Amino acid sequence: MIKVSIIIVNFNGLQHTTRCIESIQRTHEEGSFEVIVVDNDSRDGSVESIKEQYPNVNVIAQQQNLGFGKANNIGVNASTGEYLFFANNDTIFTEDLVSPLSLFLKENPSCGAVGPLLVNVDGTYQHSYGYFPSIKNEWRVRKETKVIKSIPTNLIPKQVDWVSFAAVMILRNAFTQISGFDEHYFMYFEDADVCMRLKEIGYSTIYYPAHSLVHLCGASSSPKNIDTIQHEYRRSQLLYYSKHLSPWQIFLLRFYLLMKYVIILMNTKKSDRAKILSIIKLALIYHANCS
Repeated sequence: MIKVSIIIVNFNGLQHTTRCIESIQRTHEEGSFEVIVVDNDSRDGSVESIKEQYPNVNVIAQQQNLGFGKANNIGVNASTGEYLFFANNDTIFTEDLVSPLSLFLKENPSCGAVGPLLVNVDGTYQHSYGYFPSIKNEWRVRKETKVIKSIPTNLIPKQVDWVSFAAVMILRNAFTQISGFDEHYFMYFEDADVCMRLKEIGYSTIYYPAHSLVHLCGASSSPKNIDTIQHEYRRSQLLYYSKHLSPWQIFLLRFYLLMKYVIILMNTKKSDRAKILSIIKLALIYHANCS
C-alpha cells in the first residue's frame, strides 16, 4: 500500500523536475511512495521526456497553465497515499523525508501539516515559515527573514502559523476536510491559506527542522515573467486579506499598495507603466470573487 503521494507541479521546468524526481528515487525506498507530476501545458518537451525517463511516475498533462493550487488538486485526485507531500520542482531531496514526516503525522493526530527545514544549494539557511499574513505580521516575517540567517541549533519541532509549501506533508483526511487548495489562487499565499483553514477545523501546522531538503528558491521562475509574478502576488495577497482579515486590514493594504505603486508609477517610463497600472487597478477594484 502506498503511504505517501509526492505531487509535483511542472511548468516548462524539465531540468528541475527531472533532478527532483531523481533525488526522490535516490533517497527513498521503492514502494513506500508514488510520484505524480501535473504538467501545466509545458512547451519544453517535459511530458514526453518525463514519461520516457520515469515510467513509474504518473504524468498528468494539462492543456493550459492552471496555476499551483488547481494543478495540485488534480494531482491529489489521482493519488492514493494516506499522506500528501507537495514539493516544488526546484527542490532536491538529500534524505528520506517520507518516513520521518509521515511517522510524525501518525504520532501527532492533531497536526495537519508538517514542513521540513529548507536550505539553499550552498547549505545555508532558508526561512520557510511565518505568522499568518496581516499588515503587522508581514513586516514581522520580513524582519525575521533578515535577522535569522543560520540553521537553528534547536531541531525540535515547533508549532507555527504556516510553513512554505515548497515542501510540505499534509494528512490526506485533513486536506479533504478543507476541500483542498482554493483554486482562486493562481500562485502565492496558498500555503498560508491552507494552514489557516486547517487551523479553523482544529489542526496545527508544525515546522520540523530536524529533516531538510534543498530548495533552489525561484529557480524555475523566468525573469521574463517578473511582471506577471508581481501582479499575481498582489492579487493573491488581496484575496487572502479578503477571505481572512477585517475590512480595516483590507483598507490598509489597499492604501499601502496605492501609495507604493503610484510613487513607482511616477518614476517609471511611459512604455513600462502598464504593469504598474495593473496593480493600482487591483488595489482600487479587486474583490474576492475576481478571477
